[in-house]
Amino acid sequence: MRQGVFLFIYFYAALLTLTGCGDGKSVRLSHLGDTPYQQDTIMVTYATNPERALTLLDSALLLGNISEYRGQCIRARIYSKSLVAQRQDSAILICKELLGHDSVRNEPSEQENILDLLITTSRAKPDYEQYLHWATQKAGLCQQQGQETERWRTEADIGLVMTHLGQEDEGLAKLDEAIGHLDAPGSIDRMDAFIVAVKRKINALNAQRRYEEVIPLAQRILDRLDHFEQHANDYAEDSYRLAWNDNPNERDRYLDFSRAQAWGFMAIAYSHTQNPPKGEESRYLSLAKKYLSLFDNSGYGKTFSARRMVSPAQMALGMYDEALATYDELERRMAGDTLNEDYAIILRSRSIAAREKGKFAEALGYQTRYADLSKAVSDSLHRSEAHDYAARYHAYEQQLKIQEKEAEAERSHIVSLAVAVIALLAIAFAVYFFYQKRIVNEKNRGLVRLIDETIKYKERFLQLQTVVRRPSPKEQSAAELKTLSEEDLFQHLCEDIREKRLYLDPQFDRQAVCDRYNLNIAQVGSAFAQGSDYSSVADFIRDCRLEHARILLKTTDMKVADIAAASGFSRPTTFNHDFKARFNLSPTEYRRQ
Repeated sequence: MRQGVFLFIYFYAALLTLTGCGDGKSVRLSHLGDTPYQQDTIMVTYATNPERALTLLDSALLLGNISEYRGQCIRARIYSKSLVAQRQDSAILICKELLGHDSVRNEPSEQENILDLLITTSRAKPDYEQYLHWATQKAGLCQQQGQETERWRTEADIGLVMTHLGQEDEGLAKLDEAIGHLDAPGSIDRMDAFIVAVKRKINALNAQRRYEEVIPLAQRILDRLDHFEQHANDYAEDSYRLAWNDNPNERDRYLDFSRAQAWGFMAIAYSHTQNPPKGEESRYLSLAKKYLSLFDNSGYGKTFSARRMVSPAQMALGMYDEALATYDELERRMAGDTLNEDYAIILRSRSIAAREKGKFAEALGYQTRYADLSKAVSDSLHRSEAHDYAARYHAYEQQLKIQEKEAEAERSHIVSLAVAVIALLAIAFAVYFFYQKRIVNEKNRGLVRLIDETIKYKERFLQLQTVVRRPSPKEQSAAELKTLSEEDLFQHLCEDIREKRLYLDPQFDRQAVCDRYNLNIAQVGSAFAQGSDYSSVADFIRDCRLEHARILLKTTDMKVADIAAASGFSRPTTFNHDFKARFNLSPTEYRRQ
């Protein structure tokens, strides 16, 4: 069916190219055949070509491959990553409008996503009042939903912004409170939140030039990452942010990113410490270079955001050429938007570098421009209202462009020659589409029958196994369980968990099995890995939940999201992913057959 869709798009694009409008000009949509217009494609393109990403987004909206709501979410994400202040403002305006959308008001997870964008953009601007406002709103939402880890991650944001607003002692106290709540191993999500909270405190201390206090905090990040690598099996895989099961490479990228940032913090702290202990000056300099070298050799260290992070350390260590190369890239990405504090810092750094190289006239020129710009930035704060209107105009301008393209496409349909060609193409496409749809439906029905029969055979097999086993493990004490073979222990656990439907509890996991049956992790893991066809306890629990969900899909009219919750899945997205991976059909497709 996908081939049919692209065939139709190809013919449609060719038709628009050959067919003129009423004014005699041709309508050209040259980007129609470039790539599938999906969210991931657009965001990957943004990393190297932001303007191209926006063009792809407009095309996706025009073709109907992305809903208007989802398109606005993607546009806000793109704008929030920009260094241009006007686009950052546009991102905030779009997000404020999205908060009133039905898809956001009725779905806490969507509210959380939009609030995350508002927090990120307000922090980048920086607009600390708005930063505090949105972070406080998100913390309240997380508390209502019982998401304690995400709540304390957000409380760390609140603590950071309080320090920027002059409440330094209160802000640092809140940061310490958040770190204290999150400082316990055993959960991937909590580990990530702990690292985020520590980084927020490091940012606060850097702003106050308290570099000596940064060093032990950065070391805590490195220690936690080392502990995770050494005891990975003891960490619950409970994070929707960090999904490593399907892609282990993401785990390595996360560790590289987090370690590199900690090394960067170390390099900045050692290079900027004003009064190191007496006799320790050379050691501090050596450590600064060591951690900067580790940072440079990491995967993250080669990215632009990484270079921007450590450019102050490069300046402090006299690595002016490397720092200036980063500032050149920063200026390019600003796209002429130089009335801001970031550009003032660039001018000041260029002045320092020129002076150190003996180019005093050039240094004076940069210093003069720095002074003028600093005054202009201060004056611009009084003209922010006009800037807001410009941002609003820019956001609406994007919508107007899409509407204009839609109008051009509609006008082309009135051309007499085009009507005949479209009719023929539509008939051919309809025949192809319905033929492909019938084939897919037949395959899906066959797959559903096969799934149902397989499940029945499996259930019958388990029943027969239960009958022939002697004595029944249900009659054995907890102490006797430990003497069972791996296969018998698995059978006992399997029967009891299935009979009592323990898997319907979203919190039921390997540790819960250990606690319930008074077994250790090694015994439980060996029972499932060696005594069954399952590779882990998590695989068995997921299998039970999917079988339960399959029955509900066939026998009830419950919504898919409700079935996910009733079957023990904490998130509908996790349920959809696992169901499709297991049965090669989405829950909705399975129910339709």
